[in-house]
Parts: sequence; C-alpha cells; structure tokens
Amino acid sequence: MYGFDQPPGDEEDVDAPARQGDELMARMEAAQEHLDKIVATGKGPSRHVTASVDQEGRVLDVTFDPRAMRLGSKDLADEVLAAIAEACADAERQTDEVLREAIPGYDPVAARAELEQALAGWD
Repeated sequence: MYGFDQPPGDEEDVDAPARQGDELMARMEAAQEHLDKIVATGKGPSRHVTASVDQEGRVLDVTFDPRAMRLGSKDLADEVLAAIAEACADAERQTDEVLREAIPGYDPVAARAELEQALAGWD
C-alpha cells in the first residue's frame, strides 16, 4: 500500500523500504507546496455571493454582487453558507488531486474511511 510493497523475489534489497520512505517524504514535501497554494471558490445558488477558502477550509473572502443586497437576511445567510460549502468541496477536490499525484495508490475515499474508523475508536 502507498508504494511500500516489496516485489516478490526481491528479498535481497533490504534498503528498499527506506528508499521508498524517502521518496514518499520527498513527494509529500512537494505536494505540501501545492496544498499551501490551494484557493478554492464557490457561489451561492443565486450566483450573487462568492466565497473563497484555503485548502483547510478557512474562509479567505466573501463577496456580494449588488443584487445580493436585495435578499432578505435569512436568504443572504443561506447564500453565504452555500457558497462556502461549494468552495470547501472544491478545496477537497483539489487536495485529493494533489495527493493522488504525490502518493502511489492513494484513494481518498478509503483514506477517509480509515480515518473515520480510527477516530471512532477514540470514543
């Protein structure tokens, strides 16, 4: 899994796991540079509100076009939340793409399932 599997019949190369670990670390360092640059955007259903988030989902910006100000406060709040949710989904998609390139065999669905299972054990 994740590039650490040693091919059958290659028992002589005891340094292979260490080399593979070094290669993975180098890939992860390069991936981190890309992850740090992710800025994702999303729009509310009316398209009058736009939000931007970073790779971790932190809101960087929210903008309103003039028509957004005609919305009631509840509708405007819903628009902002929807724009942020869409931006977070875009950030997750971009993050998965970077990690797929960096980690051989990376499956974001399986990784999330493993994380959820591990976190469930903390109860």
